[in-house]
Amino acid sequence: MTNRDVDAVIVGAGFSGLYATHRLRNVQGLTVQCFEAGEGPGGVWYWNKYPGARCDFESIYYSYTFDEALQREWRWTERFAAQPEILAYLNHVAHRFDLRRHFRFNTRVTSAVWNEETNRWTVRSDDGSVTTARFFINAAGAFSVFKKNDFPGQDDFHGTVLHTSQWPAEGVDLTGKRVAVIGTGSTGIQVIQTIAPQVGELTVFQRTPNFACPLGNRPLTDEDFAQAVADFSRNRQESRNSIAGAPYPRAVRSALMDTPEERRKVYDEFYNGGGFRMLTSSYYDLIFNPVANATAADFIREQIRERVHDPKLAELLCPNDHPYGVKRATFESNYFEAFNLPHVHLVDARATPIVRITEKGIATTDHEYEFDVIVLATGFDVGAGALARMGVIGRGGRKLTDHWAHGQRAYLGIATHGFPNLFHINGPQSAAALFNNPIAIEDSVDFVGNLIGYLDSHGHTTAEVTDLAEDRYNELVREVADATLFPTATTWYMGDNIPGKPRTPLSLFTGAPMYRAICAEVETTGYAGFSFDGENRPLSSLIKLDGSAVFFLAGLQNMGVKPLEDCTLEEARAAMDSFKHMQLPVADDVSIVDARYPTEGGHRKVRVYRPPVEGPLPVVVFNHGGGWIGGSLDLYDEPCATLARRVGAVVVSPDYRLAPEHPFPAATDDAVAAVRWAADHITEFGGDPQRIAVAGESAGANLAAVVALRLRDEGGPQLQAQVLITPPVDFLADTESRRQFAHGPIISMELAMRMASLYLGDPANAVSPHASPARAEDLSGLPPALVVTMEIDPTRDEAENYAQALATAGVPTVCRRIDRLCHAAFELSGAIPRAAEIHTAIAEFLTPLLSAQLAATEPALG
Repeated sequence: MTNRDVDAVIVGAGFSGLYATHRLRNVQGLTVQCFEAGEGPGGVWYWNKYPGARCDFESIYYSYTFDEALQREWRWTERFAAQPEILAYLNHVAHRFDLRRHFRFNTRVTSAVWNEETNRWTVRSDDGSVTTARFFINAAGAFSVFKKNDFPGQDDFHGTVLHTSQWPAEGVDLTGKRVAVIGTGSTGIQVIQTIAPQVGELTVFQRTPNFACPLGNRPLTDEDFAQAVADFSRNRQESRNSIAGAPYPRAVRSALMDTPEERRKVYDEFYNGGGFRMLTSSYYDLIFNPVANATAADFIREQIRERVHDPKLAELLCPNDHPYGVKRATFESNYFEAFNLPHVHLVDARATPIVRITEKGIATTDHEYEFDVIVLATGFDVGAGALARMGVIGRGGRKLTDHWAHGQRAYLGIATHGFPNLFHINGPQSAAALFNNPIAIEDSVDFVGNLIGYLDSHGHTTAEVTDLAEDRYNELVREVADATLFPTATTWYMGDNIPGKPRTPLSLFTGAPMYRAICAEVETTGYAGFSFDGENRPLSSLIKLDGSAVFFLAGLQNMGVKPLEDCTLEEARAAMDSFKHMQLPVADDVSIVDARYPTEGGHRKVRVYRPPVEGPLPVVVFNHGGGWIGGSLDLYDEPCATLARRVGAVVVSPDYRLAPEHPFPAATDDAVAAVRWAADHITEFGGDPQRIAVAGESAGANLAAVVALRLRDEGGPQLQAQVLITPPVDFLADTESRRQFAHGPIISMELAMRMASLYLGDPANAVSPHASPARAEDLSGLPPALVVTMEIDPTRDEAENYAQALATAGVPTVCRRIDRLCHAAFELSGAIPRAAEIHTAIAEFLTPLLSAQLAATEPALG
């Protein structure tokens, strides 16, 4: 028995454990003690020696990037490396960076207990040693605990039972044997296609068929390797900025934008392109739009039918009970062709379930099959299953297993409340499930290393995620999942592939760039959501943001959409108009008619929306957003049509002049002219000129507020209400929300100031109440106001201050803040379902107000 005190205990010697050891010991100079249950490095690649074990990310990407010399000196031999080569690579890494001497191999951690008096972890191992450490690093990986056999009778079997993750190192000779394989996930497919040519008879028990695409493996040529070395820096950067952590082509179109012929051409290219390209590079909406997804699923099923000769067998191999991509993507090399061999058979284990393992083989509900060997390719208890078995006890004696009784959860996939200085590398609810793991591991380890460095440099002893942060992040993970198709399937992604295991998403399904952005924001804001020695840090913006909005922003990142701050004027206008594709369909029972209204710059288009309601109806003149430089009538078709239906009003949407071609006050003049046109002409469209309200969103809300001021001062017509959605009302405002959300999301202060400059022309115009209505000396006599703000929005505070100023001036005012939403949510109804709350707030405000006005103007009967 030995006792040792170190800075950090690290568990695991796979990609995670090796890099964590290198980073903490060799880079940061900490003392470390590492434990590994295997005889040497490798992690999942040490244990999984089954036939055909192979990575499905290209080997040149499925490797470390922290050391360019390492990348140059290791020569991969195949496009997709097999298990022996990956294991050799990890052993090379361990030797090159002198990591082995920090490990105790063949040693399992049996308990890890937090000592609240010493603020250290006490870690015991099965060799009798006790190690104390400031930090406990879980680098055991998500695939370190295999799923146990569910079928009774295994001990009765007279042949050999093998689990793929416990395959004998010396191998097994299956030549001429009668072999059963249970399971057709990633592992099962690799085993089946590899052993099919050598066994005497192969019977596959399949419960759920999978959408397997060709892997596209081949030898890696000298030219391939030379190109990879030359492109190292570019590939490293592109990998970190791509959805899956590899420099694949970006999907930038919806599957529904192409004709069937165009889609087939795209699918042909990426289906045969190798790796994850079919899922990540064809169309951006496969993972959240069921109609788009069905086009890909149908294509893959067609390929299966073409490749499997027996039509009935082909149908059994075609997945029909889940969308494409919501189970872990699987890849194959002649897997489907294996079923054309006369000695390969398929048993539908869903129609005829396995009852038990018998002395001779396997009994289903209708037959007993005889075998020499049974291979269990039944997967893993994915997540932090290994850690849960280590007897981890945190603050107050709380067991980790109790904390996770309702589902594994970890802030950023890194920290767990109640367990100070315990950090997971790619733990539960990280983004690693859909992310090239070596790069994901480097990001996770670097975050932990930086956090430890921050803790030490600021004189702190402990770092622990707050309960608020852990709860909110868990909600965010669920909200993002709900924006996708992942919850529609039973899968380890959702934590429900193990009977009795609570169903909860085990990954943040945003793709790598958004996950990295969330972590970066947490880090740059002083580790938001963490508590240092009991001092809690507030949540960061992206953590607080509604999950559907986060998923939308992630989509923009994954497509490589240029930030508006970096766009030219025309690019910015096109980017704004593209939001139309993120909206619900326009209500088909709303009549939409274009007309023209006079302005000082000539006649301009005005669009009128009339719901299927008997008139005369109240009128809402709605000014679109777009920062005074963009936006369009087409972009606001859906919001305006929905507003017409929800309020039961005729909605008038004017096309006003945009800056910088037409700077201030052109837009305000047009907005006033539109209301006057409506007062004169709205009866032609079934509207009531005595019941006109003005409304707008963002820059359009600024115009609506200015219109209310000008019509009060310039002789009308009289307005019955004003609805201001996220209005910027003071160009010179200095507010907490402008500072807190200076970088957005959606709109940053840099972008806002650039738009303001283009709109105002002369900076002196910023003080004009016709540009900054909050600077008006007198707000009395204005129509009743609804001010709608978003919690995560730079304009929030100035808008809420304006609402307070209106109320103080005697204007009946309702101010409604919608929590966890951001600027521009109003025009993103298809992407952000909670945008409907804005329409609800408007309807609740306007409907009784305009109805009351109708009652007041109707003559008395009798």
